[in-house]
Amino acid sequence: MTWVKANTAQGAVLQKYWLSTVLLLLAAASFVQSYIAVLSALIFTFLVPGLIAYRFFHLKSHEIWAFIPIFSVLVSVQLIYYLSLVLGYSNLTIGLCFFVLAAIYLLVVYKKGEPLKPQSLLRIGQLKKGNLLLFTIIFLISLSVLCLSVWRGNQYGIIITGSNWQDTPFHYDIIESLNNGNFPPQTPNYIGTPLTYHYFVDFHTAIVEKVYGYLPTALPVLNALFIVVFAVAIYALARHYGRRAAVVATVLGIFGWGFSYTGLFSALFDGTFSPYQNYIYQFGQMFGLPSIFDNLLQQRPLLMGLPVFALVLALMRDMSDKNRLLLAGILTGLVFPFHNVAFFCCYVAYASAVIFSMRKIHRGYLYFLLPSVFALPFIFSGGPPLSISLSTAFISQFAQNPFLYYFLNLGVPFILAIVSFIKPGHEYLKLTFLFLFLIPNILLMTPWVWDMYKFFIFAWVPIAVLSGIMLAKTKKIVVITLVLLSVITSASVIIYNVGTDYTGVSWGEYQVGIWIKENTPEGSVFLTYYSIQCPPSMIAGRLRVSSYVYWPYGHGEPLSEVNAREKAIDGAYNGTESQLSTVIQTYNVSYVYVGNDELRNYPGCIAHLNEINWLVQVYAKDGLYVYQVDWAKLGG
Repeated sequence: MTWVKANTAQGAVLQKYWLSTVLLLLAAASFVQSYIAVLSALIFTFLVPGLIAYRFFHLKSHEIWAFIPIFSVLVSVQLIYYLSLVLGYSNLTIGLCFFVLAAIYLLVVYKKGEPLKPQSLLRIGQLKKGNLLLFTIIFLISLSVLCLSVWRGNQYGIIITGSNWQDTPFHYDIIESLNNGNFPPQTPNYIGTPLTYHYFVDFHTAIVEKVYGYLPTALPVLNALFIVVFAVAIYALARHYGRRAAVVATVLGIFGWGFSYTGLFSALFDGTFSPYQNYIYQFGQMFGLPSIFDNLLQQRPLLMGLPVFALVLALMRDMSDKNRLLLAGILTGLVFPFHNVAFFCCYVAYASAVIFSMRKIHRGYLYFLLPSVFALPFIFSGGPPLSISLSTAFISQFAQNPFLYYFLNLGVPFILAIVSFIKPGHEYLKLTFLFLFLIPNILLMTPWVWDMYKFFIFAWVPIAVLSGIMLAKTKKIVVITLVLLSVITSASVIIYNVGTDYTGVSWGEYQVGIWIKENTPEGSVFLTYYSIQCPPSMIAGRLRVSSYVYWPYGHGEPLSEVNAREKAIDGAYNGTESQLSTVIQTYNVSYVYVGNDELRNYPGCIAHLNEINWLVQVYAKDGLYVYQVDWAKLGG
């Protein structure tokens, strides 16, 4: 009998602490096996903090599914960031954070018990099979498109194509520089300036990669995971209005948009179709707003900003619940380094909710404001000052015929959202949509006017939900027709991303990038052309003097200074030894790189560089060259 009781007690202990034990073992194993380390990084950054915290807040079952990954990423990345400031950014620090989170989880289980019994693990939140199928389809479509368009090898090199051709190299610059000594980071492709860009989604990717070594293929997989998190967050926001409303809102929220697909069908019918033609949008023309799915594939800060915004909207549905308001404030305060526009949009949503709760206003509303303290270190850490001015610049430059422009670009969901104003209800969603829609039309808050379009992307969240509500009680055939008229735009996105094969780096450029990673000191500064794709930075994680003009300009650097730096680089490659020496000494350059972009823009640069006695050629292969600066001969 005693033996039976002992076994029963032992079984109860194992059942209570089984997950705590698994987490501790994963944290330990992450130090010795790289594949387990990646698995651990995914679990500890996507699940553990949320599993610790969800029982402390008033969340509905469908909200828990969104809360766990969102809260986990926000907390885990900031925990690693602050510990790295003290201990240094390393695998040891990351592993220590895993142990800290595992220990906290163990403590919570000790106090409150283990809600995730092995036999009931898959039933958490009572998620229906239809919903699982929806999220699985969204994940598979996103993953397929991303894996075919980002870091895929072919006979010529590595493909970075379609929507990801332009901005994804910038994110690789950040990720690889973080993992190669650039912490706390300065701007890796505009040396000498602090990295004020909202880079924490890239920091999350860097963490996942660092525990493995070098893993550039992690980026497309993580993007697909974040897209699913956004889908779950939209579902959680819309589920209050019924399951059909939630499903429709989720589909529209990920794949919906306007009528730009008319260009695709026109090309198909008249025989001029080309997969290399971007039918998604045409910059500066009538169909000028890039679709939501196009943005999700490439705009990495949005991958965290949008889910947080959607969940904050869901939490503020009940302004009388202080617990939910506090959580909304915590999410808002934590999201700033991931996406500062999301931080602002959450405050817009809060203002909208307060306006429609004025009759019941109480001190509890302040609970939302207090956690903004989490954002203060990043708000005051430098960077360009926030400038807000009344301006119609976006309309004058991009939407000269606003009535047609917005109806054509935002399509059926936009029309349905406007029609929803006829009936009472959902006022805080309507006002949030209205504010976010008006802001880019009457205000200017970004250095480059075009970047104001991102407010339309955040406005898309209430647009999709209001559309779902409007269609929830409509005949099925009408729902299917209107949804199809909205999501066909994503066919253009898929075709452009899968049908093109633009080379990000040739195999020769990949090899020189790996050589630089293995043979030059971390933190070395390279002189390169101010290009988009650059092997020394996007592969090797080294720093460079400048890059594509709209990267530094869009992040607050004065355009005149960016242009002056570009002119100095031109002179360094094309001009005199003195001009090169000035650039070398001004930016503490250790290496001069000559690749395809340099040879194309400075055809005579090889002869020029070979004549300089303080430059030593240390790499020459496949028409690519690296020169090391001999500071002793230069006199520095």
